[in-house]
Amino acid sequence: MPRFAEWLDQDVTSVTARSLPTLGVRLAICAATALVYALAVDMRGGLLWGLAVATAEAGVWVCSRPQRDERPVGAAQRMAYVAAVTWMNVVWWSLAIMLWRRETPALRLAAFCVVSSFLVHAQAFTARSKTLLLIIGGGSSTLLLLLCGVFNDFPLSQRVALCASAIILITYTAKAAQTNGQQGRALERAKSEAEAASQAKSEFLALMSHELRTPLNGMLGLSQALKLGRLAAEQRDQVELLEESGRTLMGLLNDVLDFAKIEAGKLEIAPIAGDLRQLVDRVVRINEPQAREKGTTITLRVDDSVPAELVFDPLRVRQCLANLISNAVKFTPFGQILVRVACEPAEADRLRIKVSVADTGIGIRPDVLERLFTPFVQADAATARRTGGTGLGLNITRRLAQMMGGAVTARSEVGKGSTFVLTFLCDLPVAKLAEAEPVSPLRLLVVDDYPINRKVIERMLTPLGYEVAEAGDGEGAIEALGQGDFDMMLIDFNMPRMSGLEATRRIRAERRWDKMPIICLTAGVMDDERSEALSAGMDAFIEKPIEMATLVSTIGRLNRRAAAG
Repeated sequence: MPRFAEWLDQDVTSVTARSLPTLGVRLAICAATALVYALAVDMRGGLLWGLAVATAEAGVWVCSRPQRDERPVGAAQRMAYVAAVTWMNVVWWSLAIMLWRRETPALRLAAFCVVSSFLVHAQAFTARSKTLLLIIGGGSSTLLLLLCGVFNDFPLSQRVALCASAIILITYTAKAAQTNGQQGRALERAKSEAEAASQAKSEFLALMSHELRTPLNGMLGLSQALKLGRLAAEQRDQVELLEESGRTLMGLLNDVLDFAKIEAGKLEIAPIAGDLRQLVDRVVRINEPQAREKGTTITLRVDDSVPAELVFDPLRVRQCLANLISNAVKFTPFGQILVRVACEPAEADRLRIKVSVADTGIGIRPDVLERLFTPFVQADAATARRTGGTGLGLNITRRLAQMMGGAVTARSEVGKGSTFVLTFLCDLPVAKLAEAEPVSPLRLLVVDDYPINRKVIERMLTPLGYEVAEAGDGEGAIEALGQGDFDMMLIDFNMPRMSGLEATRRIRAERRWDKMPIICLTAGVMDDERSEALSAGMDAFIEKPIEMATLVSTIGRLNRRAAAG
């Protein structure tokens, strides 16, 4: 019994799944065959055979229902399917015998064709299942040999010749079935390995994202907090450049993560109101020191028609501009780079922004130009060694532009330079939002196992009038909530002892805290973390490094005390 159960394994289920798409073709063949036999050979026999094949197809249809419904298939269901397939083959073999018994050369050739077609079916569809291959292939082979060597009155020599030919057909069919089975199993192994590799890649990206974003959160958060204080013009300029440098470093991390997200179809555009002029100026200024070292000047020209405030995704626009301008700096050893920003009306109340980056650098050969938009591709190996980079920038830039309703085009001439043009759509702001500032001080509990992260948030919010208390993990958060009243909690997703997820579940279980807004803070970027956070009872989700504007606006949106007032 164990040996039989081994034969009646999941491979039977895989054969069923492969055969289901051919149901329509099989029904058409069955109907046509029954009709031809009834009209050309025997009316009664054709009708009876048609009825028999209909019952066989009905049996296969009923027994394959678990596969159609994508439900688990048990041993009994596999046995029923094997029985239905066996009945199906018996019906078709009976047709071959009926044709053979007519003793007409044409009809006997037809019988050979019927049996041969089932040998083809056996090697094409049932090679993965020993059970079905034995039934269909073995039964058809036996019938073919009987027709060639027994059920005829041919001379012995002709019978031998027929049997030899049949053996050749059977041998090739068996070899094809063996090859198909091996290739099918190899494909399944490759698929499993690819899925495992993809899962490992996702886990690695999540881990690296968390480890890198945590220190970046401190650097970018403190630079944003410093800007709230009284700084001299030169100091403010230095802090802003420090912040932009951190964002550039974050951009390198995001290139790899964004490419994976785009490939998975999980990257989204998040437009907000912002100053496009200032954003472009910042990106240009962050690239100026490297350009000056090479003797290159960068000139920025923004047309007067470009509004100061537009609704766009600043992160993605900055990412696109940084890729194009940094590339221009890399490939312009000595010369000029002109960055020009213009706009034109688009559909409805939207504007099409056009940013051109023209350099007088080394240029790109025509045969290489289009390949630059291919992932992990640079102009040549020497360029890759000299300039570095992942080779993802231009590919991501083009795909982001397409997601924002635009495109990226390029033209170049060797020795004279290149021009890249980025276009994307922006909305006009409906009304300028007032700065989020609490009418009365809110008491916030910030929970994070990384002290610098807690200090960053405190430095961001204290100057705005918020009262901030701290806790180092989930247990500390529950203890702090029991000792004081808080209007809102900001809690990290991953922490030792008790994670933010578990702490939120316990907090929501207490009636006195079930309405308190909870904001999830995390250095992870995977969608399943967002789903887990919201399902546990968190009200909002903020990724690290934390943007001050995002933090303040989220707190303002969830401020139930202000909403009640």
